[in-house]
Amino acid sequence: MKPESDVLPLVEGALLDPGLTGAQVQERVEKWVALGIRRVLAFPSFLSGLDAGAHPSLTFTGAVSFPNGCSTLASKRMELLECERLGAKAATVVLTPGLVLGSEAAALEKEMSALLSTAQGLQVRFLVDVAGTPEASMILLFRLLKESRPSHLVTAGGLYGAPCGPDKVSWVRARLARKVQIQACAGVADSSRARAYLKAGSDLLLTPEPEALAGVAP
Repeated sequence: MKPESDVLPLVEGALLDPGLTGAQVQERVEKWVALGIRRVLAFPSFLSGLDAGAHPSLTFTGAVSFPNGCSTLASKRMELLECERLGAKAATVVLTPGLVLGSEAAALEKEMSALLSTAQGLQVRFLVDVAGTPEASMILLFRLLKESRPSHLVTAGGLYGAPCGPDKVSWVRARLARKVQIQACAGVADSSRARAYLKAGSDLLLTPEPEALAGVAP
């Protein structure tokens, strides 16, 4: 077994560089498929040029309200529907930061409920800057996730200045309902670092350079 063979099946490649051309997006996806990557997160505009049906081995995830989550709820719902139309099977939505940081329970619950009910064919995941969010606000979010239908929490860091390492993922896993899977958003540079996130409780990894986990130049 190759050292990375236990990691790559749990990796989702992230196509979130807005400067990529259509040809570059296609080239990157083909390279990832050859490496064994089976999940790709991409902007809806990238999905429209990729043709999900032409890549039967891949599960596409739409990136909604990236990177800051400040789109209106109506805009987020429209993006979800567009992702579904373009053949995505999942969507990762950045929750409105002010609602999370401000522990605005009613408004946050309304946003989450609306997003989960918008596109029935999509698995909807919520992305939150876990490292930059106060613990009390995270505990509230955990409660709301427990009360919603099973979904994924994508743990990110950096939006407010703090990275999200394996230790923070472990903290989340210890407090989050087991029905909610965790996807760690991290620029992991090698398979040992990736395994640290998995050991901490991540079910999946999201990275812009999955080539690094296979020892291949980007």
